Amino acid sequence: MVQESPGKSLTERIEPEGSKKALEALSHWEAMAEGAYSANTKRAWAADGAVFQAFCEREGRAWFPAEPLTIRAFVEDCVLVGKKPATIRRYAATIARAHRAAGLVSPCASEPVRLALKMMSRQTTARQRQAKALGWAEVKRFIETAGEGLRADRERALLCVAYDTLARRCELVALDVEDLNFAEDGSGTALIRRSKTDVGGQGAVAYLAPDTVRHLRKWLEAAGITKGPVFRRLIGRREVGERLHADIVADIFKRAANWIGLSQEAVRQVSGHSIRVGATQDLLALNIDLASVMQAGRWKSTAMPMRYGENVLAAQGAMARAAGRQQRT
Repeated sequence: MVQESPGKSLTERIEPEGSKKALEALSHWEAMAEGAYSANTKRAWAADGAVFQAFCEREGRAWFPAEPLTIRAFVEDCVLVGKKPATIRRYAATIARAHRAAGLVSPCASEPVRLALKMMSRQTTARQRQAKALGWAEVKRFIETAGEGLRADRERALLCVAYDTLARRCELVALDVEDLNFAEDGSGTALIRRSKTDVGGQGAVAYLAPDTVRHLRKWLEAAGITKGPVFRRLIGRREVGERLHADIVADIFKRAANWIGLSQEAVRQVSGHSIRVGATQDLLALNIDLASVMQAGRWKSTAMPMRYGENVLAAQGAMARAAGRQQRT
């Protein structure tokens, strides 16, 4: 299996024998696109380019400009090593973007590549494993058992805010004190300034329950935070560092899952999306309407909340209700 080693831009990954004109065009496009795409998107492009380049070097094929049969062979190799269809399609999209940006016809639009992707869809399953859900029951268990100390304060506040806001990792760590608003009744709100589905940066306001606000206030006071990033690195037991990185969120969730005694298999399945999944399932189990769930999670379509809550929805569905009325116990 090819090792992914991102780091270089699309331009830097072009082989020397690539078209000089195409190289100049792609370099010009990258300069114009600076600031138009998120850092995560650019990192993903670099990682995708690394995978395709490594395959071509291994097979002795030119990767830019790439021939349709080269990309077809790449798709077939990805299927063989067990890559998910969504991942393979993302690779193809990145390759296509690089060619279009360089003023070239995308080889991914060719019949050999189109047929390879169609064959892939018939040979593989598009179903992806869902992250282990951490709902309110798990969050509450952690709150009650985490003990005292600055780290426990941070983790309580972070888990509660993640649950109430259904925040993605990058949204959670992007919160600043200035984005918080505490109401007289003890509740509060958090301004999610930018999200995956809000590329224009219009922002969205999320609710914070009174107990979340209490844990949040305790963390901010204990850490001496009055402005800037809400969630920050901890150095040792008492020193507070810079803004927490999004990649650390999954580690915190895993530690919380391990702390409350989930099995090691369950802990391995915990990701940075686990509380988002768990909160969605809780809302659906409480019969909160789908439109409200979508608004809370800042989704533009029903696909992901339906996917996250499919087991809950199945238990509430037509056959489940019919079985109850038929007394099929």
